[in-house]
Amino acid sequence: MSVTDDIKSRVDILDLVSNYAALQRSGRSYKANCPFHNERTPSFHVFPDRQTWRCFGACASGGDVFSFLMRVENLDFGEALRRLAQQAGVNIPEKAPRRGPAEGDPLVLINEAAAQFFQDRLASAAGSAARNYLETRGLTRETVEGFRLGVSPPDGESLKRLLMNKGYSEEQLALAGVVTQNRDGRYRDMFRGRLMFPIQDAGGKVVGFGGREMDGSQPKYLNTGRTPVFDKGRLFYGMHLAGESIRTEGVVIVEGYMDVITAHQHGFKNVVACMGTALTRDQASLVGSMVRPAPQGDSPPVVLALDADAAGQEATLRSLESSWMVFQRRLAGRSRGSDLFQRPSLPEIKVAPISGGKDPDEIIRENPDAWKALVADAMPLMDYLLEALAARIDVTTPDGQDAVAARLSHLVWALPNPFQQDRYFQKLAKLLGVSDSTLKARLNHPRYRGATRTAASNSARRMDGAGQPSQAGAAPFAAVERDPLEEHCLALMLQRGKTGDNQESGDTAFSEGVLDVIDDLRLEHFRRVENREVFTNLAQCTTLEELQTALDDELLGHLDYLLTRPLPPTDRKQKEAALRDCARRMEERHLRELKLEEELKLSEATQEEAAESQDSILDLNERLRQVTGGLGRY
Repeated sequence: MSVTDDIKSRVDILDLVSNYAALQRSGRSYKANCPFHNERTPSFHVFPDRQTWRCFGACASGGDVFSFLMRVENLDFGEALRRLAQQAGVNIPEKAPRRGPAEGDPLVLINEAAAQFFQDRLASAAGSAARNYLETRGLTRETVEGFRLGVSPPDGESLKRLLMNKGYSEEQLALAGVVTQNRDGRYRDMFRGRLMFPIQDAGGKVVGFGGREMDGSQPKYLNTGRTPVFDKGRLFYGMHLAGESIRTEGVVIVEGYMDVITAHQHGFKNVVACMGTALTRDQASLVGSMVRPAPQGDSPPVVLALDADAAGQEATLRSLESSWMVFQRRLAGRSRGSDLFQRPSLPEIKVAPISGGKDPDEIIRENPDAWKALVADAMPLMDYLLEALAARIDVTTPDGQDAVAARLSHLVWALPNPFQQDRYFQKLAKLLGVSDSTLKARLNHPRYRGATRTAASNSARRMDGAGQPSQAGAAPFAAVERDPLEEHCLALMLQRGKTGDNQESGDTAFSEGVLDVIDDLRLEHFRRVENREVFTNLAQCTTLEELQTALDDELLGHLDYLLTRPLPPTDRKQKEAALRDCARRMEERHLRELKLEEELKLSEATQEEAAESQDSILDLNERLRQVTGGLGRY
């Protein structure tokens, strides 16, 4: 039994709900005025036999003990899990720290052999075109060798043949990510005719690749897919060479491989690249473990160097907000238990906006001193966000003021230092043209906090009274009672919902077909709390990287399971058709559950109450008729 199922078996929904609503028995159910909206006639029902609740009134929602506590107390999933676990006397086991692949891991050995093969080809006559390209980019031979750059042959068979001759099977090569399986079942080299960038973990082991096209083909950049040893959200490109410099100088995070390589060649050894638009918890944890406070007490900075021309884009701003929250939650949590005024200094996160359409690679090659000045003049991330949002939203109108306050308040609340919080509340108030006391009074309203939390997605979370995030537990869904339909639906969204990597950043956006199905589904289509939470966050994210950042630590293990859940090989149209069919079946299941709860409610209803329910009954019948095509008993 999983932790969540154990909790639900011990916490009676009647006991929980009775703390918030005056329940009255009504046959086999209990009813009360809904605690989530004002009403005169009770429309809120609790069903003890099913351990569920439902509002048949304005809310039109329902769920289990988890969904009720999260809604009534405005809690995140992790907070609700820990509170109910404490109430039920259930221990949440500590989660084992993630470790990198071992030296002798066959998948690492495969990637190492592939890297050497690509390097050898670059040095041969077949690599002359790639060598000429690297020379035009100003790279020296020492730099090319230091980053182990290479080139892949265009035939699609050479690497596979070499590695199979070394004793590896096609299945092992596919698991390592160096070959891919076609529709006809044949395996071919993943990278064909591309300039190859081996991606090494912090210990220097090759775990994956990035490949740049050399002939104008698409996508421009192609990355290794997720494998047991390669996860972009846990790596930085160039970290194995940057570690020592980062410990003393701080870190500069850029977007592209060539940005990192050029920076290192010109002596800027603390530059790395994240292979996604937003930093993840694992990346923040890695940086936080390396950026340590100086003897004077100040930590070296974390500088995000980005394209300022893209700063007005919503995705870029969301990425910066997400990165900010990840650092605050992950690194503040490491100081748990220490006195508020004696906590180790957290690294300051800054932004170095790059204008003029140039990337770091170009700036450094043209004028290294200009790059040095750009990084030195980086501005605090919160100040940057204030200016960027003010430029996008009209703060002279009440609606604009409300939107900016909702967008930024959760970031200010996340600051672990109360003096920093006060400073930025004052700056935000000045930006909006209101007093800081008026702003705080507005933002402290419970309903407003709930709205801002939802609007900002689950990655924006309120710290506890000491400015600390709650500690993460282990995967609470191990040995869980699975729901195959829900999991198949989510796996189709997550595994088959991504377009190819078409940018150097490696961002993986969900396809339009997946986004359409997400719009059609609703929270209540998911029975299992872990699936419901993954879907809730998925609906607010546009990329897999954002989803990984937004999820509570307790849910990341379940996400990993969904990302590796076996799916039959099909083309894109078949996959989207299967996803739509899953959504239809989940809608039908949900409507039939509503009918059952409706029957339970009406079994003890008065004649007047039954008459008042006629419209909702007819509406539910019509919805069920449409989804089943007129088949089946209502």
